[in-house]
Amino acid sequence: MNQDERAPKRKQLSGPTQRDVAKLANVSQAAVSRVMANNGYVAYDVRRRIEQAADQLGYRPDQLARGLITGQSNIIAVVMADFANPFYPTVLDALTAAIQDQGRQILLFNAGHDQTVDDLIPSVLQYKVAGIVVTTAVLSSNAAEMCLASGVPVVLMNRYSSTGTTNIVSCDNHVGGKQAAETLIAAGCKNLAYIGGRQDSSTNADRRRGFLEVANVSCLNDIPVLERAFHYNWGAQAVHQLMASRPDIDGIFCGDDAVAFGVLDQLRFTLGKRVPEDVSVVGFDDVPSAAWSAYNLTTIRQPLHLLVQKTIALMDSESKADPAVHFIPGELILRGTVRSR
Repeated sequence: MNQDERAPKRKQLSGPTQRDVAKLANVSQAAVSRVMANNGYVAYDVRRRIEQAADQLGYRPDQLARGLITGQSNIIAVVMADFANPFYPTVLDALTAAIQDQGRQILLFNAGHDQTVDDLIPSVLQYKVAGIVVTTAVLSSNAAEMCLASGVPVVLMNRYSSTGTTNIVSCDNHVGGKQAAETLIAAGCKNLAYIGGRQDSSTNADRRRGFLEVANVSCLNDIPVLERAFHYNWGAQAVHQLMASRPDIDGIFCGDDAVAFGVLDQLRFTLGKRVPEDVSVVGFDDVPSAAWSAYNLTTIRQPLHLLVQKTIALMDSESKADPAVHFIPGELILRGTVRSR
């Protein structure tokens, strides 16, 4: 007999069950189930015995298992796809706080580079979630219909589509783009440019459209538009391309703060430009690092608290209102990257 065969077998450990709690509290398992689900009447003294027994045993209800049994959990799923962007950890933090304040829990689904939201929705629905918030991608009509058939409310936050099957909560990016152009023009900038994210992103398209509507009226020269991704590296690369072809550019609107950070670092430390004296820069989002002294970025602040508040309100599965788009205006935050006249 080898050493492994002589070694004593380890007993498989498992956590306490509702049956264990019921036995210790000297009550029925049905009473324990009602207390843990906070569903149905249980006498005060019985409830106290159950809670004390659960604490003594270290029993914690399995929320996922309960969802599979009851048909709906106490969980809100949040679907994201771009954690490299500094705005979305901030969004997740705000959503988590708001959802937990309701006594609910959050379940995060992060789409990989080769995944779409459509790929994730079947897995999300398996958890019998009480609602879904999609923050960094557009839900297709097929996926939206799948959620509708399952009775799960969906809100697109910071994104929108034309399918008309889900509620949408978004900063008014079009107005924000206008604000950015007006700010640069008021600062005396004559030659403007836009450096943005993906062309097919609704946020990018609306910010660009608002910016150009105002800028095209005031600028005599063509306004360069460079778009690829909402990332620092793209901002750094794009501003090199821009200044090589248009060294006269003196005002840049960046589609988000991450792009603006790349633009600022390259202007200051590689291209030898003074900010804001030579080139003024405006971002979008107002992530926490935008206020750091290293950037001190003038930007359009997304009304995150109001966006989250509206999103959570729309999670009410009992609402019979038709899906709608809810735009909330942003706020111009003036800092040190735009010169004063």
